[in-house]
Amino acid sequence: MRTRKLYPFFICMLITVSLITQVTAQDTANHGTETPSPTDYFNRVTLFSHGKITRFTQMPIQVHISPTLKALPYLAEIRYAMRTWETATDGVIRFEETEVAAEANIRVTATTTGTLKFLDTRLGSAKLTRTTQDIHTVIGKDAKEQHKPAPPNTEVNFTVEVILALESNGTIGELSQEEMRTVCLHEFGHAIGLWGHSPHSLDVCHATATAQHPTARDINTLRKLYNTPLYKSQHETAIALLKKEIQAHEKHEARQARPHYLLGTVYFDKGDMAQAIASFENCLAIEANFEPAREKLIQAYEKTDQLSQAIRLVQQTVVRQRGHRSFRENADAYNLLGTFHYRQGEVDKAIQAFEDALKRAPHHKLAKQNLHRLFLTKAFDVLKANAFEEATTYFEKAISLDPLNATAYRLMGDRCTKASRFAAAIQYYRKGLEIAPEDEKTTKNLLRCYNNYGVALRNSGEWDAAIRAYRNALELDPTYQLGKNNLRDALWQKANAQREAGRSAEAIATYLELQTLQPDDMNISGLLGVLYLRTRNYPAAVAAFQRIYTAMPTDKQAQHNLLAAYQQYAQALRNQKNYTAAVTQLQKAVSLFPTDINLRLSLSQAYQHIGKYEAARNELQQILAHAPNNQNAKTELLNLQIRRGSALMRRKKYAAAAAVFEAIPASQKTVDIYNMLGYLYLIQAEHMKALAIFETVLGKQPKNAVAYQNLISLESRLAATVDKAKTAAQPDTSAPDATADKAAVMPDATTEKLSRVRCGLARCLMDRKQPKNAMEKYRQALQAKPYTPALQTHLVDTGRKLAIQLRKRNDTDNLETIIRWATALDSNFKTSLEP
Repeated sequence: MRTRKLYPFFICMLITVSLITQVTAQDTANHGTETPSPTDYFNRVTLFSHGKITRFTQMPIQVHISPTLKALPYLAEIRYAMRTWETATDGVIRFEETEVAAEANIRVTATTTGTLKFLDTRLGSAKLTRTTQDIHTVIGKDAKEQHKPAPPNTEVNFTVEVILALESNGTIGELSQEEMRTVCLHEFGHAIGLWGHSPHSLDVCHATATAQHPTARDINTLRKLYNTPLYKSQHETAIALLKKEIQAHEKHEARQARPHYLLGTVYFDKGDMAQAIASFENCLAIEANFEPAREKLIQAYEKTDQLSQAIRLVQQTVVRQRGHRSFRENADAYNLLGTFHYRQGEVDKAIQAFEDALKRAPHHKLAKQNLHRLFLTKAFDVLKANAFEEATTYFEKAISLDPLNATAYRLMGDRCTKASRFAAAIQYYRKGLEIAPEDEKTTKNLLRCYNNYGVALRNSGEWDAAIRAYRNALELDPTYQLGKNNLRDALWQKANAQREAGRSAEAIATYLELQTLQPDDMNISGLLGVLYLRTRNYPAAVAAFQRIYTAMPTDKQAQHNLLAAYQQYAQALRNQKNYTAAVTQLQKAVSLFPTDINLRLSLSQAYQHIGKYEAARNELQQILAHAPNNQNAKTELLNLQIRRGSALMRRKKYAAAAAVFEAIPASQKTVDIYNMLGYLYLIQAEHMKALAIFETVLGKQPKNAVAYQNLISLESRLAATVDKAKTAAQPDTSAPDATADKAAVMPDATTEKLSRVRCGLARCLMDRKQPKNAMEKYRQALQAKPYTPALQTHLVDTGRKLAIQLRKRNDTDNLETIIRWATALDSNFKTSLEP
């Protein structure tokens, strides 16, 4: 595909990551200012982020790619970079694209290179923006600046902007896919926290990287970074590295301004303003036009209350900007100058600076706001002295900035409104309306004051009072859309606060009130559904989520919520042992979502509770028909057979139960299942089957207590049968002796079974380290004469296993006894024991 001839660059806002360039990175390597780590370059990842860890804490990272950029040919490379970082970190880093720029952690846009001043790699630059920026305004007579409080160290206080910059002259050839991937990987590496350059040329974050994939060092550094607390200070490490960098450049007569600037930002963040000021001054001494250093130096002077020095620098900036910067940048400088003059008590100079700002940018919001406040301050100051003409002059100037045509009461109301004294302002407006009830502007301002009062009350959490204020506004003008919106917002906030405080019943009532204003808002239904679940009102929850699903049948969240409601409702019914009702709810859910595996699993379990095993089996087979490898269904099918067999056992249908357990594949039979099956055969007097099962268990677990006890039980039953048979077969003294002798030599099946059981017990006892008892049990087994060939073989085999274990234990006495006994059965027995 042919593309436009573009130059792509990646940028993220506020801190210039590129401040150590290729030359810097190479210079570091050439002059040996640092010994590179063979496994990571963690000590370098805060050089461009003020010397502290700056990374994201929540995944996925939200990324917004501008629609304009999506039309360019490099979208695939941007996504390649994101996916590559995800894969390389095994999902530690995850990205998610969002269409809402305001929700993004990283914003990717396009611009031309004309606005770029610093390069990161040869193809771009990276910056970040911290959200705790100063707003230079004046507030009444308070001579201090308004600052936003810094967030706690557990929250991310920055955003990243990634810009694909296009070469403005259009004469450079298009980039290759490999070049673009390198740029994307490099700049996204910075964006996710690698705010520095690796000294290793093969790494993605090397200043002149050509890598297509992160190296082990990149990944090790990133993992170490994400195992380090957010904003953890690395100031000393960064300072040491930057000092070495500066020394290396000075030693080789290659002084650079940027390392001094970076050093200053670290000192600034550390709170060492003296060192920060010195570093910024050193930077400007090397490169007088290094604007970032000038801006930070102004901030440092401001923080140390050196306002005269700050004013001097701002004035220099104003002079430098003439003819070189936009009107907006000039206006920003004048606005800053005005706030500094104001803080020094030089109100007239402040007014002049704000007016100069508005000459350059008539819509400059802060300058206009500041000048408006100063004019109002002047007006109300002279009003206190009853200087009405002078007050009128200042009022007219203020009105020219924020046009109002008002009477004294309305102006007083406006003043109180501007000062956020809404209750007082309302009284002034009402007084004005008493005098001029048809004054539309006063009515309108009162309406707005009610609305603003409601906003203030809402922000302080006084929901009921805020709602009353909005309703007062709507009494003045029932069509006031903003009041309607804010009333809905207050109800939202009140309901949300109640919900978050755990006052679910109150929250439900407020959401229902809100629903009367927004009957088609599915979000309300969703929140009501959640609250109904929380309060265990499952029918209402199902109804709420069903409403959403009916309106949006293809919405995944709507499907998920309705499924969850049905499942929780069914679980609650199961907990109440109302299994029939649970089945009914799950059947409804399955009819809506027939392919949902979890639903069918739940329905199968519910069927089992009411004894409908075939129905339960059918549900599981439905799952396996669509997902043959579903392990949950296979496991549940096994559990179903176990439960079914157990139910048959409880009903004393032993043969049927044994058939169910036998039907379980051997690969799925556990020791417990084998023991249960053996018990069923034992209870049905199927002794050889029982014996075979117990021997299987003991082969898997030689010390299995259940199988051992069952063998003892089997031995006891067989011994009792043999004893009973012997008693019944006592020779009649009147009968010929030959008849008795003939009966004595006939093999007996029960005796043979008993002998086999005793062989099994002998092996068990030997495994349990009871050789004496094992010998005795084997001796008893040998008494089952005459032997059938099968029994004789079994006895010899048992003797061999016992002999081998005795030999391992060096039990020569018992070993010789075993050999003597077994040799009577097999003359080659001793020879067969030879290794």
